[in-house]
Amino acid sequence: MHPENVFQKTQKGREEIEKRAFRIDHKRRTLLIMADGRSNAAALAGKAAHIPDAMALLQSLWTEGFVEPVGAALAEVAQPLSGRPLEELKRIACGTIERLMGPDGDAIALKIERTQSPAAFFAEAAKARDALRAFLGPRQADEFWKALGG
Repeated sequence: MHPENVFQKTQKGREEIEKRAFRIDHKRRTLLIMADGRSNAAALAGKAAHIPDAMALLQSLWTEGFVEPVGAALAEVAQPLSGRPLEELKRIACGTIERLMGPDGDAIALKIERTQSPAAFFAEAAKARDALRAFLGPRQADEFWKALGG
């Protein structure tokens, strides 16, 4: 995840705040509450300096669909991938994830396969890139992004 990404709560995130519908842990709930659609990830982590690994926890909130990037952050994700048919992008993304992660990447690939719009695909592709970076390293994340034309 890029430290400049600005995050807002999703519908799922708002449900968690209002009803504790998903019973996330206290540290992630604190970060979720702080996601205001104006503060970037670095600022949120700074405000939550008392929470160890705040950036990793924010990443998990994004991966699990409690927060999403807004404005320029989403445009930055979409820009390098545009111009190709959605089904082709999905096929390339899933194939690359399978090659890099094997069966461990099935959940990520499934989320990508289920996207119905370019915007949803771009958001899931960015999450996949960040997950690959976290689990396999920057080289594999860059390989994935380049396969998509980024």
